[in-house]
Amino acid sequence: MRTSFSSLPSLPAEARCVTKGGFFRHNISYMTEKQLIGKLKELRQIQPSKDWVSLTKNQILGQESTGFTLFPYLRPALVGFIAVLVLMTGLYVSVKSSVPGEALYAIRKIAHQGEAFFVSEQEKPAFQLKLANDRLEDLAKAPAKNLAPTISEFQANMAEAVKTLSKINASSSSPETMQKIVAETKKLEENKQKIESLGVVIGEEEISELDSALFRIIRNLMRDLDNRTLSEEKAKILDEMRNLFIDGKYSEALEFYLINQ
Repeated sequence: MRTSFSSLPSLPAEARCVTKGGFFRHNISYMTEKQLIGKLKELRQIQPSKDWVSLTKNQILGQESTGFTLFPYLRPALVGFIAVLVLMTGLYVSVKSSVPGEALYAIRKIAHQGEAFFVSEQEKPAFQLKLANDRLEDLAKAPAKNLAPTISEFQANMAEAVKTLSKINASSSSPETMQKIVAETKKLEENKQKIESLGVVIGEEEISELDSALFRIIRNLMRDLDNRTLSEEKAKILDEMRNLFIDGKYSEALEFYLINQ
């Protein structure tokens, strides 16, 4: 008795794909050459998902690390070299006048990183505030399409400035270091007013965080002075610092202290 295909036991998919005398060969016999070519073209258009490609690649080659990991100890030296190279070439003027969002700004940013490598921990707050001031000055000349990336760079510089200011001790820092911080802080307020007069709003969060950092510096400085035996003249200086502090004039309080040292 002849057995029909329907009465045969079901084979696994793998077996049907590799067998030479089963269903796979039987089905192909009913396909024309044109249909077969069409099916093969459809198969060529199928693309694996990115997740599958990444997973398979990691399984074969091992987990990839992110970021710049090749000789990480050489990175500061490389950044410094690029910064010096920019300063020594004719690119300096073009790079210096570039703003965030432009191709040359990438080189300018690397140059900033190179400068930062040679700045001491005590000088970093003033350096980061200077970069923030540079971004505000960029905003005054940046076209509309570059405003957003320039503001983002300003916010990043301000965040780094606040971070480094949190490590500053006014009592033990040199007067020159503190003077630079005061000067850049005052300049920052002036630049902010100029930018806002042009209709560009940069937000108050960054300035508020800077005020909080200066608040802590002055508060700690006044506490330190309170614990000392002061002359009558120094006591008057401390009283005036308190008045400025109460009025929220933190950079003025610090400046007043420095002037009277």
